[in-house]
Amino acid sequence: MQKRIAHITDTHIDDPTALERGANPRKNIELILEDIAARKIDEIIFTGDIGENGTYEWLFKKLEEYKPGAKVIPGNHDNVEEVIRFYSDTKTAGSDKLYHSLEDDDVKYIYMDSSAGIIDPNQMEWLAGEIITQRPIILFIHHPILGFETAMDRKYPLKDRDKVAELLQQCKNDMTVFCGHYHMPDKRKEGRITQYITPSVA
Repeated sequence: MQKRIAHITDTHIDDPTALERGANPRKNIELILEDIAARKIDEIIFTGDIGENGTYEWLFKKLEEYKPGAKVIPGNHDNVEEVIRFYSDTKTAGSDKLYHSLEDDDVKYIYMDSSAGIIDPNQMEWLAGEIITQRPIILFIHHPILGFETAMDRKYPLKDRDKVAELLQQCKNDMTVFCGHYHMPDKRKEGRITQYITPSVA
């Protein structure tokens, strides 16, 4: 069954830098959610960097208002405890991280937690088992797997990116990665991995 998914990322609600530049992250996400509702999108997947402390509850209420059941994974600026506190769907394969997988008839979806700037050994071991599948994989993560030189990576890198990419390249099926973090649009392909970077909502 065909599914239409909206991928959103990096809302950075009430972030002083965004506000100083004249951006209005709250208004931006409301406009995007209105557009998602108008397009009758089936599902929202949010890949982190919600905003300043105190903004989590507001965002999750907005997501539920426009499209209940949105899936959320944290980014490097997020407080994972706060995400878990306000996120109603806290499925996870880890004890203190938010990562899990789902399958339908056609695709396997993998949701990873890179909020610590590293994929710890437990999550790597879990991922190695998850990519053993006959289905094509769609993977959602905050940090790009196929990285390139950016100011964002110099300050907030995914420290073990090469190990993660090497593991994913061992997958027998094609894999599509959706991520954020760089605040810019990009598409690139390496081996089995095709990666799309979604710009920041902020």
